[in-house]
Amino acid sequence: MNIDYIIKEELLRSFPVLVVSFLIIGLLNREGYVPLEMSGVFILSLFITAIHFSFMVWYRKKEQIENNNISFIINHILGSRSLEEKTTEIYKDKETKISSSIREHMGLLLVTILLYVAYLYASLVYKMDQIYWILLLLFIGVSLSKIIYGERKANQKDPIRLLVFYVIACAFIFVRYLVLDYPILPILKGSIILGILLIFLVLGIKWLQRKQNSDN
Repeated sequence: MNIDYIIKEELLRSFPVLVVSFLIIGLLNREGYVPLEMSGVFILSLFITAIHFSFMVWYRKKEQIENNNISFIINHILGSRSLEEKTTEIYKDKETKISSSIREHMGLLLVTILLYVAYLYASLVYKMDQIYWILLLLFIGVSLSKIIYGERKANQKDPIRLLVFYVIACAFIFVRYLVLDYPILPILKGSIILGILLIFLVLGIKWLQRKQNSDN
């Protein structure tokens, strides 16, 4: 009997999905968030795996995706557009939208968020030394720069991306302060002041760019 290659690939992928689902649900069960017996934990993780398998097979066949890389598939799902949108995009400026840059680097964004969640978990459960926060902050800064600005040189001239970078970076920092129960009011005041200054800076840059374009 010949088995469809997409079904075969997704069956192989289902094993790690089942293991990860079982571990996560088991952890939630142990902490009291999901009151289930061990058999219930396995059945629920099996159900999640079946949903994942069915969706992946259906979507890959529907979109005719031969590449089984999960990052490629996620980028394809989040970046799916109609033919009309793709045709219209040819006539747009060379500068891409911020959402397009984020979709292009969705894999890096997921890695950054997972690493950040792992750091918060280790800080809460194992009282990890907070000196590692500096290293993580550097990594987040570099990855956010790549995610928001992308590869195009034209994107570097867009001041709005600086504001987006600042807002997302502040979100990472605020979540850390809230989760680790640090005093958030001082850093909140500082971030608001700096945010207002950045808004004026961006408005000034946009005004200069508009004036330069009108002169040309």
